Amino acid sequence: MRRSNLFIKLIAVVVFIAVASYIGFYAFNAMQNVFVTMPAVSYTIEETSPARGFVVRSETVLPGGGEMIMPVVGEGVRVRAGGAVAVEYAGRQALETASEIYALRLQIAQLERLADGDAEAMSLASVVDLSRAVHGGQLGGLQELSLRIETYIFGSSHEGDLESLHTRLETLERRGYQMRTVYAPVSGLFSQTLDGFEGVSPQDFDGQLPLPSELTALFARPASTDGIGKLVTGHRWYFAAIMDASDAARLVIGRDITVQFSGAYHVSIPMLVEGIGTGEDGQCVVLFSSDRNLRDIAPLRTLRAEVIFGETTGFRVPKEAIHLDNYGATFIFLQTGVRAERVNVNILLETGDSYLVESVVERGGPLRPGATIIVRGNNLTHGAIVG
Repeated sequence: MRRSNLFIKLIAVVVFIAVASYIGFYAFNAMQNVFVTMPAVSYTIEETSPARGFVVRSETVLPGGGEMIMPVVGEGVRVRAGGAVAVEYAGRQALETASEIYALRLQIAQLERLADGDAEAMSLASVVDLSRAVHGGQLGGLQELSLRIETYIFGSSHEGDLESLHTRLETLERRGYQMRTVYAPVSGLFSQTLDGFEGVSPQDFDGQLPLPSELTALFARPASTDGIGKLVTGHRWYFAAIMDASDAARLVIGRDITVQFSGAYHVSIPMLVEGIGTGEDGQCVVLFSSDRNLRDIAPLRTLRAEVIFGETTGFRVPKEAIHLDNYGATFIFLQTGVRAERVNVNILLETGDSYLVESVVERGGPLRPGATIIVRGNNLTHGAIVG
């Protein structure tokens, strides 16, 4: 007997309903049994306040100028009072003559040492010295080291060279050249960088500190920058910073606090709070000081920083993983093996959609880096089978 079309359609509808019911039941059951976990990771959050301001130092400008000035000390090198800082030449010809005399004297000295020593050993030593200088960033004596390589390794007919070099040196020395040596009037760190604000000194901040607008105006109009360079005197430098007045009120004059500079100069320095100024439009000037990193700070003037009030370390936990019992205690569940384990926690900070927490138990407790935090689950109780 042939089955009718109606019977076939009825069977298809029944099968479809059964399959749909099974899929719906499976999906509903899966949605009702959501189980989400995450690893416990330790986080450290710093409590900071932004600051921007200016470096203030005791500075002495070295007068002079022109194209033919050659410093004889490096950037950031401390010079004693009366010590040579730079040489000023009368013109380009004088500079070229002086440079050639210097190179001739070096070359003659190298050849004379080579005549009295072991050429192979001296060649090897010159290569090693040049390599160390380049890798160590010590480029001050690069000309002499390069000349040693040229003389010891690529040189030839030393006796003839010495005779001609002596003749050339005597000719140049008889000709002479006009030059002036610049000496340091006081002891200090030498820097070639001049920005026109060398006249602003720490003494300008004695007594009441300026308002933020006054500080900005003080560093808005630079003076002349003519000079060979400057000497940073003293052993302490200052950072006159503009920051939020409410944050500045948390500082204590006479105490140290960490200031983390950013940008090209990225370093954290403990600095002494010297003074806190009067508020203006929610901001005020704070004067910090330090005796560290003076050499690095010598050429800098404008800086940005973060004043670090403290830091908090804990475990970042999503808010939905936090539970509250009838007694007001906060806790989370950890997955230990196949069971849920309740762990009481203290909330330290709120960070958006999560909290920074610490375990109530002492170190060695179950909440440690790598532990499995149960973010979401059904019918969670202490000791319940999960997973």
